[in-house]
Amino acid sequence: MIGGAFNRSAIANDPGRRGSLMRVFAGALEAVDPEAAVRAALQRDEDRLTLAGRTVELSSIDRCLVLSFGKASVPMARGIIHVVDGLQVEGIVVTNQAGPVPGLPVVEAGHPVPDESSVAAASELLALARGAGPNDLVVVAISGGGSSLLTMPAGGLVLSDLAATTSLLLRSGASIGELNTVRKHLSAVKGGRLIEAAAGAGAILTLVISDVVGNDLEIIASGPTVPDHSTYGDAELILDRFGVTGRMPPAVLDHLAAGGAGRVPETPIGGEGLDRQTISIIADASRAAAGAAEAARKLGWEPTVVSATVTGEAQMVAAEVVEAARELRPGELLIYAGETTVTVTGDGKGGRNQELALAAAVGMAGSNDLVLLSAGTDGIDGATEAAGAFADGRTVERGHRLRLDAADFLDRNDSFSYLSAVGDVVVTGPTGTNVGDLILVARSG
Repeated sequence: MIGGAFNRSAIANDPGRRGSLMRVFAGALEAVDPEAAVRAALQRDEDRLTLAGRTVELSSIDRCLVLSFGKASVPMARGIIHVVDGLQVEGIVVTNQAGPVPGLPVVEAGHPVPDESSVAAASELLALARGAGPNDLVVVAISGGGSSLLTMPAGGLVLSDLAATTSLLLRSGASIGELNTVRKHLSAVKGGRLIEAAAGAGAILTLVISDVVGNDLEIIASGPTVPDHSTYGDAELILDRFGVTGRMPPAVLDHLAAGGAGRVPETPIGGEGLDRQTISIIADASRAAAGAAEAARKLGWEPTVVSATVTGEAQMVAAEVVEAARELRPGELLIYAGETTVTVTGDGKGGRNQELALAAAVGMAGSNDLVLLSAGTDGIDGATEAAGAFADGRTVERGHRLRLDAADFLDRNDSFSYLSAVGDVVVTGPTGTNVGDLILVARSG
């Protein structure tokens, strides 16, 4: 998946070890290839279509509606089209990186902050869902990034209200679960509202690629097809916890207050559409970590998957990873998957993976037999061109030669500027999948 887009200059500082870690990373991506995952999960036997043990008799189906949204929506939709070949197919694909899908329109929308295309796509998708009848099969394909890519403001709100809310919470260090709890209560499509719209369908099959630690279906893409047990009150508490209430658009605060007072309906905790839905998580961080371990063994490393549920501030996680790495024997490699956060206090440029890599570089300075790679499986890290970055015992030293102070750049949340200058940034381009982040750290022989 990383193909020709990978910047080969990133391994120039240490081609052998860094090239090896990139091959391990590629193994993780291969293990969560969206199209392959769809084909493996959605089984066709002539006129029967089965997902997670639930079978749909295609003889009673006149039309298949494909509603695919998220960073992996294009390859997921291709997989669905392959499996349902021969049926009348309609639908829409919403993504951050457009690509061809046979027979379906593809809309490129905003991420991580929604744009007008996100709203237009959500409107079209909801119209398709509402038009589903008893002889229609709805196949929903959900992947990370869907919260931004599929956006429709609730009544009384406008897109700028949602964009401002998203930006403030992203910079505050809110987790994806906290961010999406707020998003659900400002939306007309999230938090189970899509499944309400599709309630008239004869059958609903939902395939999910998870980018959320713990695979909570209520959080992934803000849970558009599952019951939502969070409340308007929960959303208000999150704004207070991160100290952003006073900076929120007044319309957002008014809407949440109206919901808390019962003047606006809560997100649904049940509904008719749920009775006809079968939902399955077909790829996640644990599968990526297992793929990384398999690739590492083939390359001669002794891998250990430490955790596939990593969370916390990037700098704190970096400290824990470096401490564990100090106990490694030559030839051993540790694998972590999950998603960290960054509380932005400076005015620099970066992302959580680059922040983690730079913090690790400070921690492992002088330990020249250690090497680390932290990267997003989607190929995107913050508002930068990078997927993540390498770090090793000489990253700080390389900065000193350029009269750059790694600790100063870290304090200003300017990891991209530092790591770019020393040749440690990794650019892959969008990978077409998204199961969170991967951290690899190894001790060479």
